[in-house]
Amino acid sequence: MILEGVKLAFIGMSIVFAFLVLLVLLVHLSTHLLRAITEKETLEEALHGGRKARGTRLDDSKLIAVVSAAVSAHRSRMQRLRKS
Repeated sequence: MILEGVKLAFIGMSIVFAFLVLLVLLVHLSTHLLRAITEKETLEEALHGGRKARGTRLDDSKLIAVVSAAVSAHRSRMQRLRKS
């Protein structure tokens, strides 16, 4: 009786684990496939949509520099995390 419960628990946990692994793989795959589209949209939004609270337009070159620095910092942090 106890052995059957252990088997059922193991099967249930295995199914959940397999689903979570599949979900993580799909998220990573979609990240790699959609990276170019996301970067293009982010850059376009930064160029055309950025405004200060007072309603004046942000300097495009400064905004591009800030966005580029943020993306670069994020990518370098992710690479360090993957290596460790």
